[in-house]
Amino acid sequence: TAMKIYKYTVGTMGTNCYIIDGGSGKCAVVDPGADIEKITSAVESKGLTVEKIILTHAHFDHMLALEELRRLTGAPLLIYKDEAGLLADCNKNLLHRYADVDVPPEPAEVLLSDGDVITVGDGRLTVMHTPGHTPGSMCLVTGDTVISGDTLFRESIGRYDFPGGDYGTIMKSLEKFKALEGDYKILPGHGPSTTLSHEKEFNLYLQ
Repeated sequence: TAMKIYKYTVGTMGTNCYIIDGGSGKCAVVDPGADIEKITSAVESKGLTVEKIILTHAHFDHMLALEELRRLTGAPLLIYKDEAGLLADCNKNLLHRYADVDVPPEPAEVLLSDGDVITVGDGRLTVMHTPGHTPGSMCLVTGDTVISGDTLFRESIGRYDFPGGDYGTIMKSLEKFKALEGDYKILPGHGPSTTLSHEKEFNLYLQ
């Protein structure tokens, strides 16, 4: 069965937080960027229990509500293995620069690798490692949908000038999108949703 994905825009940076309803009353929260009450009330209103918390990458604006969500739900945090160093470093994850926070989140309970499958209720998400915005940036693929984090936006791509970012690397990661067959809904970390067919036609970085 296809998972239901709900989008909530949170925080001053307009980060897209996604609640993924995997069935059986279980959900995952992807990128709890801020506004903990907004996130928890959305989960409660749908009668869901948070089973997992997932970060597409460990930048401050994707995780300002992370520790509170962990405390309230007891759910484990899943990140890509190459992102552990960024999560733990308030200079690299920009918590210090932009949020005046100098205590990093606790380490992730689960470190993921490329191709890993994450179960959410009865549903499954496949990890696609897409470094470049950060070393451990990843996308989540389920059915005909890709949660693309800050790798791919509508007609744009993520910045590569932050610590651990690299232009050549993000361009290589975009090749993974070009290689996907058929069309996909793209749910990015900021801004409007799009489709892979639209991006292949209009996004200069995917030409």
